[in-house]
Amino acid sequence: MTHGFLILTHFPPEKIYHQVSRLQAPNRYFYIHFDKKMAIDNDDAFYKKLLSQENVTILTNRIDVQWGSLKIIDATLALIKEALSNKTIDYLHLFSGECLPVKSAKYIDDYFIKHQGTEFMDRFVMPEKAPNHSITYDRINKYHLHDYFNPRSPKINDVVIKHVNSIFRKLQKIARPAGLYRRYPEGFPTLYAGSQWWSLSYAACSYIIDYVHQHPEFYRRFRHTQATDEFFFQTIMMNGPFKEKVVNESLRFISFNNAISSPNALTMEYLPDIADENKLFGRKFTDASKELLEYLERNVY
Repeated sequence: MTHGFLILTHFPPEKIYHQVSRLQAPNRYFYIHFDKKMAIDNDDAFYKKLLSQENVTILTNRIDVQWGSLKIIDATLALIKEALSNKTIDYLHLFSGECLPVKSAKYIDDYFIKHQGTEFMDRFVMPEKAPNHSITYDRINKYHLHDYFNPRSPKINDVVIKHVNSIFRKLQKIARPAGLYRRYPEGFPTLYAGSQWWSLSYAACSYIIDYVHQHPEFYRRFRHTQATDEFFFQTIMMNGPFKEKVVNESLRFISFNNAISSPNALTMEYLPDIADENKLFGRKFTDASKELLEYLERNVY
């Protein structure tokens, strides 16, 4: 079983080098997109170590990825295209720089051999309102300006656009009762949503690339939406020939305090959860995860 790991990250090479080291195993390939905002020194020791590994590819055409913007889709599609050049790959796995396995390489291989032909993706049909969930139609029925600013940046330009974006969204909310809002086009594929992170077969990823190429209007509709990565791939997969092969399981353990927070750092308290036979990977691993990582290295990897 051959795996391709697609890593979207804004972390420095040192952190990604250690991530790749923990994922290394026979028949594994790594495709890394470093956010363009992050300065990388070509003489950085860990960057050079990554480049020296035959099974590691670092994308040179780096994209300035802003939170919630379509640029996340652009970077993901670029990673998929690069990985598809390796026709030996069976499954591609989308990772952040804080994702790591919680099962051994053998367990992961055996799992995908057993379930070969299955597509793993968290998904649900998008209702007008998703109770207790942060994914709502406001993300696509309003114009969002995330392509133009970094919401976490203290720079004046970013702060100004962030406030303009907030005002713009409030004005759109006021206009909605009058029927003035951005609709999802009739005749478009039924909208699905779910977690950004997935594990899909080579064939499914190839279909996604072909679909985007053949339906540019679909891609264009997701401009100026919020967190498109939680709609885009689910909608393509659940309206195409792979629909019946998709199980509602991302294979990742991710813990949230509530529906709209960032994921919690994984610590020893989550051991019972990551022991689940269908949880192969975890997110997110941070400095607070040191004890858990040491446990996994002693007892799992």
